[in-house]
Amino acid sequence: MEALVTEPVSVRVEEDVLIERPIEEVFARLADVSHYSDWMSRRGVFKESRQCADGPVGQGTPFIDKGRMGTFRGDVAEFVEPSHVVFKERLRWFGAPVVEARVRYDLESTPEGTIVHHVAESTLFGAFRVMKPMVSLIGRGERHRTVESLKRSLEASS
Repeated sequence: MEALVTEPVSVRVEEDVLIERPIEEVFARLADVSHYSDWMSRRGVFKESRQCADGPVGQGTPFIDKGRMGTFRGDVAEFVEPSHVVFKERLRWFGAPVVEARVRYDLESTPEGTIVHHVAESTLFGAFRVMKPMVSLIGRGERHRTVESLKRSLEASS
């Protein structure tokens, strides 16, 4: 009898966008975790994000990210103002890991504005492993909505 494969599987999605705003403004919007609801699209899985500690956002700041699948709990893993921020978060169901995600934003200042290179990597556990094709499709749509919402929110305020 063959053993069941229980190794986690990974999904990676990348998006690039040019935002016609200075790098400092783009970074400030990304670092303001508690106000994602002000600009993030609600058409996808996102519902709300909230910082879980007082003070400015920086490396180690805890947050929650509520979505249609449940509440991800995470922290800011890397924070280099104004060019780089990484969020790590985990979703658990009944205490067991379901998804671990690493969401990265690299910003580059250009004469036209700011290039945002966005990479989201997810590791799927348990039953979610067999859902990789669907998670990949949903992830691509969600990441695209995220960078387009970010762009729209910043360029509309100029």
